[in-house]
Amino acid sequence: MIAIPFGILLVLIVIGMPIGFALLVAAVATLYTLGLAPITFIPDVLEDSVQHFTLLAIPFFLLAAELLSAGGLIDRIFDLARALVGRLRGGTGAACVIATGLFAGVQGSSAADAAAIGKIGVTGMTKQGYRPGFAAALIAASGATAILIPPSIAMLIYASMVNVSVGRMFFAGIVPGILNLAAFLLYVVWRADKLGWTREDDPAFTGMKAKLTMAKRAFWVLMLPVFVLYGFYSGQLTATEISTACALYSAAVALWLYGSIGYRDLWPVVTQTARTTINIFTIIAGAVLLSKVLTFLNAPQLIFGFIDRYHLSAWQFLFAVSGIMFILGMFMEAVALNVMTTPILAPIAMNLGIDPVHYGIVLIFNIEIALITPPVGINLFVLAGATKIPLAKIFREVLPFVTILLLLLILVILIPQISLWLPDLLLPAS
Repeated sequence: MIAIPFGILLVLIVIGMPIGFALLVAAVATLYTLGLAPITFIPDVLEDSVQHFTLLAIPFFLLAAELLSAGGLIDRIFDLARALVGRLRGGTGAACVIATGLFAGVQGSSAADAAAIGKIGVTGMTKQGYRPGFAAALIAASGATAILIPPSIAMLIYASMVNVSVGRMFFAGIVPGILNLAAFLLYVVWRADKLGWTREDDPAFTGMKAKLTMAKRAFWVLMLPVFVLYGFYSGQLTATEISTACALYSAAVALWLYGSIGYRDLWPVVTQTARTTINIFTIIAGAVLLSKVLTFLNAPQLIFGFIDRYHLSAWQFLFAVSGIMFILGMFMEAVALNVMTTPILAPIAMNLGIDPVHYGIVLIFNIEIALITPPVGINLFVLAGATKIPLAKIFREVLPFVTILLLLLILVILIPQISLWLPDLLLPAS
């Protein structure tokens, strides 16, 4: 029975239906076919799925990112990253890794992160001798890190569903996110040294004076993640209030401090934010409805039975969940994967004594892997569209990055303090 909604969903995705509508159709079709519940309960589920107060932070964080992106301020971040690591062999690739990490702290969408760095990064890397497919795969993988680094839309969605502190989730993602970027950076430098890629030797771009100049140019952009984290650390503001303040801050930076956009540019920014928000909320509503269907089909009881039968420990359960996520992530969009599985699996994890923050980071790591796993890794499609590089070439080059993320996931599962140390230190649970 559980295979029925997934079968319908897979068919709808293959024929090209948008994922939000595919989730809704699969859920409604299963309910109607199997007679699991009266159809009249659907509107209540859809309404309740998007009414959580924390979810109101999503459009404001998206608006903040759109305001900064619309003004071309990503160039300031990329120039700073280039100044910091450009002298390394293969420095442009290293700069792309650093830039995606810095830009991730400005917005919470991995696809937006990858798209923002995509064109400029791939052009620079190919000039240094990188294969185009590798350059695109590197940015796709580095961009996926955005969901680990605050402010993360994926973390906001998870926190709203599990009623865990958004601040603790944000702080929990910092150390894994840094490890993630460091691993990619080391891999790029190692590969560049092995293949003899060039380095940036012009002191006008990599000297100390250039570093200070680029840091000054990007200062007000880089203050946004600091502002976000301080807001949570102080405990004076909710996630929604912080996101609203971030949107106002970004508007002030883009309009007045840098003058990178004018007032007539605000309407396109707002409409783009609205489109993205509607898309995310449609996916959330559809995934919540489908998770209800899976609950009617006794999916939680089946998982509990599996755990009892094989006496799974907490870490074994997390490995089993990761295996399920890896398979689902090959075919499902990240938001849907988050919303559909969390109501079923998170309570089971907590019943096994797993900290909900630790489980959340494991979940986010799995979603990050899904973002770059063929055949439906959304970041790979974003880079292919932005750079016109054939998907097949990117698919061939992305495997090392998936492998790195899988190894890091194992580390995060086995050592919970990687994710829990910082929130326990700065924002201990009450």
